[in-house]
Amino acid sequence: MIKTIIVEDEPGSREMLTMMLSRHADDIEIIDTCSNPTDAIDSISRLRPELIFLDIQMPKMTGFEMLKKITPIDFEVIFTTAYDQYAINAIRISALDYLLKPIDGDELAAAISKYKNRQTARKPDHQFENLFNNLLNRNPLDKTLALSASDGISFIKMSDILRVEANGRYAKFHLLSKETILVSKTLGDYEDILSANQFYRIHDSSIINLNHVKKYIRGDGGTVILSDNTELDVARRRKEEFMKLIPRL
Repeated sequence: MIKTIIVEDEPGSREMLTMMLSRHADDIEIIDTCSNPTDAIDSISRLRPELIFLDIQMPKMTGFEMLKKITPIDFEVIFTTAYDQYAINAIRISALDYLLKPIDGDELAAAISKYKNRQTARKPDHQFENLFNNLLNRNPLDKTLALSASDGISFIKMSDILRVEANGRYAKFHLLSKETILVSKTLGDYEDILSANQFYRIHDSSIINLNHVKKYIRGDGGTVILSDNTELDVARRRKEEFMKLIPRL
């Protein structure tokens, strides 16, 4: 059984999540429910859970602020939140998981399934430190992307990513250092995350860092030349939107 604590300040939301977990996960053991972060910190220290469902927006102390008070973070966290684009972006960049309220049963089941798959390579404590840093950094290129590869988790500054290439069911990250990192996710899995941080998908096979565009050559779709002199085609259907982004560089 997976020892689990729910941290949620709204009674209705706590009860609903408890009920949904009983329906969608027969191997989840809810060992406590907490209505505020202060009680949760004490409960986590005493009960040593494996998994926490943590509300982000709570009075007096946010879920993020609560986590900063816990050392080490030796449990997994699934954040729960109403829509907050900035917080969600930071969570996704850090390769952590979240559920949007109101929580959907299928999405809850999928989050628990992902949690179980991650147990062979539990996240290091500094992955949460990375999350906290990303929340503080308003400049997209100062943020750090957590990439889960076969040999562990790599933490890469956004500014050091030149481009991302589709590689079948994988995505290959090309860095300024000429190093490449192959991750077992598709290009589409990263499109929203990167697009919010000064990247653009110019083609089905390529996402580029807009800050490393050296030249654009006009054509049917056109060709972009990056700072390392890599030449990439721009898809015809993406040309108009891409051209609007160039003056911002």
